[in-house]
Amino acid sequence: MLSVAVHKDIAEYQPKVVGKLTTRTLVSVVGALGCSVLSALYMYFVLGINPGDNMILIYAVSLPFWCCGFVRPKGMPFEKFVPLWLRAQFENDRIFYVPSMELAGLVGTPGGTSKKKGKVYGRFYRKQQSLRGIESYSPRAGRVIT
Repeated sequence: MLSVAVHKDIAEYQPKVVGKLTTRTLVSVVGALGCSVLSALYMYFVLGINPGDNMILIYAVSLPFWCCGFVRPKGMPFEKFVPLWLRAQFENDRIFYVPSMELAGLVGTPGGTSKKKGKVYGRFYRKQQSLRGIESYSPRAGRVIT
């Protein structure tokens, strides 16, 4: 049988625009360089500081652009990773399991206390609540949860 080794998945291919830079990385390089130049000009003309003495500030200003272009956390592009990370950090979207038997009223709450007064469910469901185990699932008797 003839086989050919494929080193890279075709879905992962990104077209190159200039050299080995994709559009995403090229935009990030241009953004980082532009931000560096603008911050150096601001430091020199507005603040009156020599940019050569404070290069660490210029690097710090351009670092987010470099990260967006070249860092791939968890194998995802930076612009896809950041919203997911922010949602995971600042939202409480946990789903807690509530058994369907309890939601249908067939089984009481684990504490045994009812929050509502009076009979909420009909006679059929009250009878189902008193049945324990597998006998509550009797298709022949018509006791099937739908």
